[in-house]
Amino acid sequence: MKCRLCESKNTSNFTNLGLQPLANKYPKNKTEIKQEKKFPMDLLFCNDCLSAQIKKIINRKYLFEDYYYLSSVNKGLVDHFEKLAKKMTSKDFVVDIGSNDGVFLQHLKKNNIKFLGIDPSINVGNIANSKGLTTLIDFFNKRSVDKIIKTNGKPNIVVASSIFTHLKNPNLFIKNLKSLLSKDGVFILEIEYLNSIINKKQFERFYFDRPYYYSLNSINKLFAKNNMTFVNYEKISTHGGSVRCYIKNKRIAKKSLKLKKALINENKKLNKNNIELFSKKITHYSKDFKSKILEMISNNKYVIGYGCPARVSTITNLSLIGDKYIKFIIDDSPLKAGRYSPGMNIPIKKFDHLSLKKKYSVIVFAYDYFIDIKQKLKKYNCEFYFPIPLRKVSK
Repeated sequence: MKCRLCESKNTSNFTNLGLQPLANKYPKNKTEIKQEKKFPMDLLFCNDCLSAQIKKIINRKYLFEDYYYLSSVNKGLVDHFEKLAKKMTSKDFVVDIGSNDGVFLQHLKKNNIKFLGIDPSINVGNIANSKGLTTLIDFFNKRSVDKIIKTNGKPNIVVASSIFTHLKNPNLFIKNLKSLLSKDGVFILEIEYLNSIINKKQFERFYFDRPYYYSLNSINKLFAKNNMTFVNYEKISTHGGSVRCYIKNKRIAKKSLKLKKALINENKKLNKNNIELFSKKITHYSKDFKSKILEMISNNKYVIGYGCPARVSTITNLSLIGDKYIKFIIDDSPLKAGRYSPGMNIPIKKFDHLSLKKKYSVIVFAYDYFIDIKQKLKKYNCEFYFPIPLRKVSK
């Protein structure tokens, strides 16, 4: 199979995560549970542009028009976007692609920066609009670009945080981006980093919502192909280890020395041996996860989860972990409470379902926000575990 990003035939098998459901579809009753479908999740690796990609692409419209992820319930993300907004105070007009419930827009508004959000999720976009955070509910395409330009003019900053990996056709996205962004404008891309996924063995970051996983090299080649220039980057902590990329809407020769060194380094680190080692670790960690939970249960521990992001689906379906192992999962999103996790159908409960009388062994699936979660549970009798590899944590 050719690489869909750079069209190279120099690809190899990356890993196989078995049959997986759609990770952001949370069934609410037995009827919806029966209607769930699973698909084989095979990934390949491109040895030329250093990207990973899921072979099967699910229809984007089905995935995103009805969505259950709310950014604003995560304090860590709220703080992250507050800091980013402060960097925008000198900008004339900022467009946020994939603006979700307005987690970034609210801070742009506070700083009196002209903004517009765009998001395809009808239910989530309506939440943002109800808060006065102007959001165009649509996919990012030529139609929506024409509408934005006609109504607001061209932005000098476009931001896309944790949505670029969702795209079926990133080349088309970039074509539309170029036509939207002002001539001297900058695209700020925050994206999950393939190196972090591999180094931290985070196979749970793979799910059908995200068909592509990028290195700095793959980002560099993709935007150069579309006459834009990747000029600099910085590492950020969101989503297990991401990168913030600064991309200019024109072809220029200059890149930061930091980026030049990073591109060279990646070519040395992202190789066949590391990829094969990562794939072997997946099998090991999956089996270990299940066996350690069984051990906890045999020691009369009451095992629950905290946070039901998409990664829960990948972990539990690969390990075949249902409610016999994890009694329920607490999630702070009002859109998920009362539903079930995808595929393995572990009940999702509101925070007030917890009892002060019980002792819980909590698997923190939303481990990016562990500090906030631990603080929230300080009155409860809990011990905490991170999932992959499963280990007890105290800090």
